[in-house]
Amino acid sequence: MFAAACVLAVVLTACTGRGGGQLPPSAGFSAAASFGFSFSCEDKGGINPQTGQLQIELSYNDKGSNPLGSAFGIHGTVDTIQSSVESALCIGQNPPPDPLLPNELIFLGRYRLTSGSPSKLGACPTSETTTSPMCRFEVHVQDNDKSQTPSQGDTFKITLSNVPVSCPGSTLEDVAPCSQLPDGSVVYTRGGKLSSGNITVD
Repeated sequence: MFAAACVLAVVLTACTGRGGGQLPPSAGFSAAASFGFSFSCEDKGGINPQTGQLQIELSYNDKGSNPLGSAFGIHGTVDTIQSSVESALCIGQNPPPDPLLPNELIFLGRYRLTSGSPSKLGACPTSETTTSPMCRFEVHVQDNDKSQTPSQGDTFKITLSNVPVSCPGSTLEDVAPCSQLPDGSVVYTRGGKLSSGNITVD
């Protein structure tokens, strides 16, 4: 386990979130962007369960020209943190500063490029070591229709930082700096209502 990295601004009004779909072309973005994600921060049940397990998976692909240049894709994952801190986050000992709606979820993690080579992400490693942390993302989703059927009412927003960050530590205070992206490090933001797909937060 790397001591490197931490997570979140985990929104504990919701314990799970999942979904996928597309954002339509818009000003500054010539083509659609597709995404899929799953988020879980809960006790899975069973005999002697591991409480407060945090799980994040994210796939994102911008398919046209954008503020970073040409098309690119990333894969995002959960940070590696000590189990005691992971459990404390998931049971709500580190709530976000502003309460969110029950249908709203914000999560942070680390990412690597899977396609394309935007120059502004050139400092972001494609794998993590104890001396080379990865860059970070933030995702903000809203399940506006509370429906599990395809909907254009749900929203998805992604923000990418191009500064590798490591937050070693074994307490909530140690990992707190990674509950937001570093100042001045954001190079890409895209969001809006889905043109297809669905998001579920529960």
